[in-house]
Amino acid sequence: MDRSVEEYQKDLLWQTSLETFYRVAYAESLMSSALQKWKPVDSVVKSLVTVTTIASVMVGWMSWGSPAGKGTWLVIAGCAALLGLLHVIFKISDRIADLSHNAQYFKSLRLNLERFIYEMEVNPDFSLESFKDAFEQYREWLLVGSQMLKEDFLLTQRHRQKIQNKLNQQMGDMIL
Repeated sequence: MDRSVEEYQKDLLWQTSLETFYRVAYAESLMSSALQKWKPVDSVVKSLVTVTTIASVMVGWMSWGSPAGKGTWLVIAGCAALLGLLHVIFKISDRIADLSHNAQYFKSLRLNLERFIYEMEVNPDFSLESFKDAFEQYREWLLVGSQMLKEDFLLTQRHRQKIQNKLNQQMGDMIL
């Protein structure tokens, strides 16, 4: 193979590897950020449902005979039911499970790509064919991971931009 063609292909592999690494790191950051937003919501809703359910039973038992007791019981029971329904409607537990899985998937892919890039860096005379084959596998994993991603209304455009700015700052000149 002509040396200039091989060098061009190696440069192209470097460039696309770094771009892929950036995309993977961004997806991982998005999933982790959404997970950090949903976990407290899940905990708070579950705690409030538990407390309001117990309070509802106690208020109903203690003051069922008075009109104020019935009204208080109705408010507490209604709040518990509403919170429970919102938890189910927003599928918070499912979201957390999906986000956890996706964040872990992209973290694993990012770490593999880091190792791949490091191997190219420490061995500039790397075998183009074997590295191309490995890189194609990483790109396939990125495609699979990208298909697993779901839209999340907590990840607004503003929040995505914030994550991207933070990632750009962390990565410095590596990608840009």
